[in-house]
Amino acid sequence: MTAATTIPQRLAALRQWMHDHSLGAFVVPSNDPHFSEYVTPHWGCRAWISGFDGSAGTVVVTAERAALWTDSRYFLQAETQLRGSGIELQRMGVAGTPSLAEWLQQHLHANSVVGVDGALFSRAAFDQFQRELVEQQLELRATDDPFASIWKGRPPMPSETVIALSEQYSGESTAHKLARIRQQQPQDAVRIIAVLDEIAWTLNLRGGDIAYNPLFISYLAVEPQRAVLFVQPQKIASDTAKQLQEEADVEISPYEAFTEYLTTLGGKKVVVNPNGLDTRSWEALEHAEAHLIRESTPYGAVSAMKAVKNRTEIEGFRQAMERDGVALVRFERWLEEAVRSGARPTERQIAERLHAFRAAGEEFRGESFETIAGYGDHGAIVHYSVTPESDCPLDTESFLLIDSGGQYLCGTTDITRTYHFGRPTAEQRRDYTAVLKGMIDLSASQFPVRTRGAQLDVLARRYLWAQGDNYLHGTGHGIGHFLCVHEGPQSIRMNENPVVLQPGMVQSCEPGLYRAGSHGIRIENLILVSETDVPNGFLRFETLTLCPISTTALDIEALERPQREWLNSYHAEVYRRLAPLLTPDEQAWLRDKTRPV
Repeated sequence: MTAATTIPQRLAALRQWMHDHSLGAFVVPSNDPHFSEYVTPHWGCRAWISGFDGSAGTVVVTAERAALWTDSRYFLQAETQLRGSGIELQRMGVAGTPSLAEWLQQHLHANSVVGVDGALFSRAAFDQFQRELVEQQLELRATDDPFASIWKGRPPMPSETVIALSEQYSGESTAHKLARIRQQQPQDAVRIIAVLDEIAWTLNLRGGDIAYNPLFISYLAVEPQRAVLFVQPQKIASDTAKQLQEEADVEISPYEAFTEYLTTLGGKKVVVNPNGLDTRSWEALEHAEAHLIRESTPYGAVSAMKAVKNRTEIEGFRQAMERDGVALVRFERWLEEAVRSGARPTERQIAERLHAFRAAGEEFRGESFETIAGYGDHGAIVHYSVTPESDCPLDTESFLLIDSGGQYLCGTTDITRTYHFGRPTAEQRRDYTAVLKGMIDLSASQFPVRTRGAQLDVLARRYLWAQGDNYLHGTGHGIGHFLCVHEGPQSIRMNENPVVLQPGMVQSCEPGLYRAGSHGIRIENLILVSETDVPNGFLRFETLTLCPISTTALDIEALERPQREWLNSYHAEVYRRLAPLLTPDEQAWLRDKTRPV
């Protein structure tokens, strides 16, 4: 069935539900109750009600109108998928586009009630939206889930098996992590954790409920003497449950019992993160008259602990980079030979072949995000996602940008390389060189203890700024250890972030340049904050990623001496680490790609 025949019917069902609950409008975000970057099909409510299945967007429905807000990554996709649905597209970031609150004020009478599913808005987000609506003389109300009744055939909750991650990989026992967490709260307090990667990290468990992220749907309560994991019991093997109980006093309770558990916390101190707990659960705690202790930072104590990797995790990252590097060498060699032979693999074929090379390696557990393989002007779309309609063959006139990553038991990878298989133009060489010089300068930087990412960001951008160019995305995001490829709390970007860079933090270094309608360039490695080989009171970055950087479009003469030395040293390390894992023919290919410039 097409959007034209199904979406209007779905909107009609939601409008009837709104009428029955005296609501003038309803807002449907892209969230699940745990505010995950990716959501399971069960919580794909925004996609179901609109027909738009991009990863980011918010739908607002009134009795007579409906609109979808999404960002520039998805303008073309949304235009196509919303056609005939009765939902208008609101282009975020474009001058003249109203905010949700402004649009609602334009289309509702004063004092109208706007509904949201309280499970899909964090307490902090709900309060902020409420303030915005009050300014427009509108009321906000947290409701139950309308899709529980109007979505016929809704996908069930995921039920993938949860696995235990041994200390061989985690480097720290669950009991010790729980003890550290308890030290960050009053002795008689209970901490509620709803963010899934924080739960997985704390308990040394991994799941398969969410695409690309090895997570499982759950809640965790950390009490003074025990912890309670709320999860579908069939997901946890009996031996895993026994181990959790005996070694860390972790009890298993059904996922559905979480709300009832909150009602038992009346009068108790409860540590909660307003950015990480949904409004419905928050209100249940308030109704039970629990004494709520708000975490004072946006990210919370557990997120801060998780961001600083221990020695075992860091060594795991190094192993993951070797596995990933071998796969990338074999992939790049195949790609180069395909172009040389006159073959023209398409973007989709390129992504599929890269996945196959990774999957052939040890401990591979899937991609860490959907591979971006964009040729020519598609590379200028920062988060390009190939479709059957957009899939195009590789050529030799422009750049091919590939952003990809893998999940391994020992770590998570994220890498971007940009290739040119022909003769780059002067503009292409200038752009590529400016991006690489910024990437090298940031990677090679030495900085004082307590430096924030925003203080270093200019190192990656200054050559682009000098030629009048910039990029709008961040330069670096945190990376989880066999967890989410995007994690906080640290970042490297123009926006101020009070989190300081600490030894053990792993983040990306990925400057880029995007010329709409022409080409995109991004070069990305993962870098570790290190306190070795620097003066007292200073830190540096250790590059973890092992993969040659293309020099085809590089203006070698434009490199400053330290930049040339860094590139040659990096390539020597790539060859030293990867060559023993390759065949003689592959070694010869890699030796050529890593020769000094």
